Amino acid sequence: MTIRFFLMLLCALSFSRAALAAQPALNPNDWNIVLVPSFASQSGQGNNLSPTGLNHALRFGQLLSGLMAGKSAQLRQVYAFTYAGAPSLAPLQTIEPYALLNNQGVSSQSLNQGDASVYNSPAYFLQQLLGNQPRGTYVMAMPPEMIQAMIASVSSDTLTLNGTHQYVVLSGQSTPFTVSSYDDGIADDARFPQVALPPRSTCPQAPVTIQARAPGGWQPYTEQKVYLVRHVEAHPSGNFENGNYVCQGQWRALGANGRLSEIMGKRKPDYIFTSNPNNIIGCSGTCSYIRPALTVAPFAIEHNMPLTLAEFQWNDATDLAQALFNRASPYFSRAEKGGTILVGWEHAHIEKAVKYLLAGMYRNPAAAAQVPAWSFEDYDSVWELATDKQGNLTFRNTCEAIPSAALPSTCPAFFQ
Repeated sequence: MTIRFFLMLLCALSFSRAALAAQPALNPNDWNIVLVPSFASQSGQGNNLSPTGLNHALRFGQLLSGLMAGKSAQLRQVYAFTYAGAPSLAPLQTIEPYALLNNQGVSSQSLNQGDASVYNSPAYFLQQLLGNQPRGTYVMAMPPEMIQAMIASVSSDTLTLNGTHQYVVLSGQSTPFTVSSYDDGIADDARFPQVALPPRSTCPQAPVTIQARAPGGWQPYTEQKVYLVRHVEAHPSGNFENGNYVCQGQWRALGANGRLSEIMGKRKPDYIFTSNPNNIIGCSGTCSYIRPALTVAPFAIEHNMPLTLAEFQWNDATDLAQALFNRASPYFSRAEKGGTILVGWEHAHIEKAVKYLLAGMYRNPAAAAQVPAWSFEDYDSVWELATDKQGNLTFRNTCEAIPSAALPSTCPAFFQ
């Protein structure tokens, strides 16, 4: 063994030990509160991450999954927090890739400003968790200032966060907790993440065109085009529900932007409308219905657009139809004519909304009867609803031409 080789080996071993020492212990007998600053300093337009932030989130999900390898049984819950009145999707987009890799849902919540005396403040929430939930590992993404509030509520230690690449672990069996910070070492990448898609397939629905004349006595949005897409693949079995999508869905969510642009005639939509990810679904009230918003979020991120979140529940098909087509609706006000809207929603309630639109709002039950059934297995279809200058409606269906069966069952890997 040469001296040079010995020195190289010694350096490698020293680096390895340093890297191991830099990893959180996550003792199964302790509370382990992993606090991840949302990548909002890399944010794009409005309430989303930028492509840099999205790349960071995808790589951080892989990193944290590696650090948790062999310890997944102690993972209790994944959270995404924003402050009430500031509905940013950045915390959710930051931590969802980690939840996906671990077959977890996310509890997406809005917290109040203030100290532990304020109901549902960060400090109040953390104290309630410690008083009512079992020990284990809890992963939380939030704005950096919220991390400071949580640290102050359970420890006398102080910590200055240094950018979005530093995450924090609060650990111990009782307060005051130990506070440790770690650099994730992830290099910034400003390119939108590209994934390879399978060859184009035929559409799962036969093509249908339906027309309905606008009735008198109401004012629809005119010269408008609405494109309705279902959330991406989500159910590995019929009774599985955690509000998130599955790995096949991540391939579609990241890869379908080009296909959607083709369908919309290469035109960037004026709005991207979707359900609020704080809506609850399944998991005994601990999982949020995040997948419709996260289905269309990559399109918003790539095109530097905000998401417009509905002010009603995801299962309210009537208000969905009214918000999209009735100018008198209190939800989603916009220009009276000429808009293009991309909508991410749940498929059964898309179908219900369109049937209600035709039968109830356009008073044409015969047209509503022609609306195709949206199969439980169909994640590919895209429905277009267009109005002319008089508000007359035309329905057409097409698809992204991305077959679910050809999408990998494992998530795409993203490398440094």
